[in-house]
Amino acid sequence: MLVTPVRISGGGVDLPSLDLNLVVVLQALLEERNVTRAGRRVGLSQSGASTALARLRRHFDDPVLVRAEGGYQLTPLAVALQAQLGPLLQQLTDVVNAQPRFDPATTRRRFAIGCSDSVLAVLGPRISAAVERQAPGVVLDFRALDGRLLTDPDAVLQDVDLLISSRGTVALPGVPNADLYQDRWVCLAWRGNTDVPEQLGLDDVRRAGWVIPFHDVVPATPADTALSGLSIERRCAVRCESFASLPRLLVGTGHLALVPQRLVPRPAEGDLRELRMPVALPPITQAAWWYAGRRLDPGHQWLVATLRAEATGVDPLPG
Repeated sequence: MLVTPVRISGGGVDLPSLDLNLVVVLQALLEERNVTRAGRRVGLSQSGASTALARLRRHFDDPVLVRAEGGYQLTPLAVALQAQLGPLLQQLTDVVNAQPRFDPATTRRRFAIGCSDSVLAVLGPRISAAVERQAPGVVLDFRALDGRLLTDPDAVLQDVDLLISSRGTVALPGVPNADLYQDRWVCLAWRGNTDVPEQLGLDDVRRAGWVIPFHDVVPATPADTALSGLSIERRCAVRCESFASLPRLLVGTGHLALVPQRLVPRPAEGDLRELRMPVALPPITQAAWWYAGRRLDPGHQWLVATLRAEATGVDPLPG
């Protein structure tokens, strides 16, 4: 164990500046009570061990070993030091050799995952079941997305263990990430809404009132980005903080909504009908991002691996 001599002070702690390698030599000297054998034990020549003993004597202002009939004997200080050195060196070795460890079966950690209710509906049950099987002591903390995703996504990322959002919604360049599953947009209307045709035109999209989740909280979706290329901005008539509520909020209204297909009731219940958009909308790719500083955490590595494994089991999109 090679440690440079240092003096550490502050916070009420003041450690004397003793080379910790000498502590190892000291233990050998106290146990062997012979300079030659102690040196051989720690890989020093006899002269090297003698030099180390001289330094220890100066540090403690005590001879440590004194000649006696048939060899050396310990001074009273050396006897007291010997009783302390064994446990102390074992603890120091444990500290120096410490490695991050994670045991899913015994851990009591809490993992925070930031995501929309759309992701929670698709992945939440699968992740919850997998975690219960593998790590019954883990607490999963699913957190709703907030306005900082628009203004400071990096701050959101640092508050959670994983951030799950669709690609193209947030900009986190250089941040570790992984694709999870795909979805697609479906345009829905109340079946009683006879003002819009099955095949929407660009003017229909412009005139319609839209039910839009997280409007002004989450950046524009890739679908809105595609529409903006045609100078179309959806007019928000109803705002909510839930993708799952979109189909129900259409009933009895003339509004439209873009809903992830995995959240569309199957079959599309009698209250709803699907409309065709005038342009092809990009697919939804849900991905996970995590703070780079967590990449060496074995617990976080387990969480990411579990999430990715469960995402691969998500059923293919119908149609």
